Amino acid sequence: MFDQSFSHQNLFKIYVHENKKGNNLAERFFEDVSEEYTKVKRARKLISKIYSRRRYYSPAVFEKRVLLLYRLLREVKNKKNEVVRSHLKIISNKISERKFKFSLTKLDEKVNDKDVFITGSSVDSFFAEKQIQKNIKYTYGVKQADRDLIVPQLRSVLANKFPKIIIKTDIKSFYETIDRELLLKKLNKSPILSLTTRKIIARLLESYEEQSGASLGIPRGVGVSAYLAELYMKDFDAEVEKLPSLIYYARYVDDIVIVLSHTPGKDSQHHLDFIESRLREEQLSLNLTGDKTKTIDFSTANCNFQFDYLGYKFKCASGSVKLELADKKKSKYHKRISDAINAYNKHSKRQPKKARRELLLRLKFLTYNTKLSNNKGNAVVGIYNSNRWITSSDCLQNLDHKLQGLANAINNAGLRNRISKYSFKEGFDRRLFANFTAQEFSIITRAWSK
Repeated sequence: MFDQSFSHQNLFKIYVHENKKGNNLAERFFEDVSEEYTKVKRARKLISKIYSRRRYYSPAVFEKRVLLLYRLLREVKNKKNEVVRSHLKIISNKISERKFKFSLTKLDEKVNDKDVFITGSSVDSFFAEKQIQKNIKYTYGVKQADRDLIVPQLRSVLANKFPKIIIKTDIKSFYETIDRELLLKKLNKSPILSLTTRKIIARLLESYEEQSGASLGIPRGVGVSAYLAELYMKDFDAEVEKLPSLIYYARYVDDIVIVLSHTPGKDSQHHLDFIESRLREEQLSLNLTGDKTKTIDFSTANCNFQFDYLGYKFKCASGSVKLELADKKKSKYHKRISDAINAYNKHSKRQPKKARRELLLRLKFLTYNTKLSNNKGNAVVGIYNSNRWITSSDCLQNLDHKLQGLANAINNAGLRNRISKYSFKEGFDRRLFANFTAQEFSIITRAWSK
C-alpha cells in the first residue's frame, strides 16, 4: 500500500528525486548540506586523480589507496545524508502539525489576464506540496497529459479518409470556475486519500477564497492545483470515453479534442450538446467565443479543414495532414523578436556593447535549442524541441522574415550582418544546440518578463 505520510523517509525520497532532476535543494534550502556536498565532490576528485596517476603506483599501493578513498567517499556521503535527514525530520514534524497550511500569495503580474498564485518559498511548503502531488497521483491514478504524445496520435487519427466528426473546444476559465465544494466532495467520497492530505488541501482552498474573494476556483500556478484539476475532471473524462462512437479523445488541461464516427441521427451539434451538458454537471462551461470551439464534419467539410491545437495548426486536405505553428504560437515568437530588438534599441546608446551582446544572446536562444539550466534529465527546449511535430520547416520562414525585417532597421552594419546568421528554419533543420548559464538565462528572459 502506498505510504501517504509526510514522514522524513518520504520527504527524503522527494529530495533525491528532485536532485536527480537537477533541482539543487541543498543550495536552495540547506547551507550546511551544501558544505557536505563540497566534501563529496572533493573525495570524488581525489579518486579520479589517483586513477589518472595509476601507473605511478604498484598494484598493492594503488589498491590500498583506492579502498581508503572509497571508504572516505562513503563516510562523507553518509554524513551528508544524515544532515539532510535531520532537516527533513524537523520539516516532517512541522507539516504534520494540526494547523499547518500553505502561505498562499498572489503574484503582481497576471498570465493571460488570469491571477497567478504561489505557495511561498518556505522549505516546509515545498516538501508538503510535492508529497501531496504524489499522494493524489498514486491514490487516484492522476497524471498530467503529455503534449508530445497527443499531437502525433491526433495527426495519425486525422490522416485516414474515413468520415468523422471532430470537436475542438476548451473549458471557459477552467481553474477559476472549478466548484471547490464539489471538489472536496470528490476528495471525501472515498477515504483513499489520507486525512492529513485532505485537511491541508482544504486549508489551501480556504486561503485561496480569502485571497481571491471568489466563491469558485482553485489557485492557478500552484503545483497541487494541476493535480486537483485532473482529479476533478476524472468523471467527465470517463463519461466521454464511454461514447459508443468515440474514435479519439484527448484533454490537455482545459483544451479538448474529440474525434467521433458518424452515427445516424447524431450530428456534431448533438455531440457538442452532450459535452456541454456533461460539463454543466461539473459546474463548468465551454468557451464558445471566437474560434475556441470548432466542430468539423467530414461529410460537409469535404475532408478539407484546419484548426489550432496545443501550439500546432492541423491542416487537413484529402487525407493528408500537415502541421505548422499555430497562429498564437507564431505571434508569441513575433513578440519575442520585437521585444529583443526593442530592448537593444532602448539600451544601445548608453551601453552599446552590452546591448549588442544581450541581443545576440536572445536571438541565439530563440533560434537554437538548449538543455534547461540545472536539469540532469533530458529536458531540452528550443525551436526544434518545442515544435518537433511540424511537418515542414518552411512555415518558419515567416519568423526569419520578421527577424530580418526588424534587424534591417538597426543602424549598425556589423550587427545586422551577425543577426543575418541567425535563422529559425536553420536552427530547426540542423537541430542547432547551445548551452546557456543560469546568469545568461536571467539576462535572456529579462526582455520578455514584462
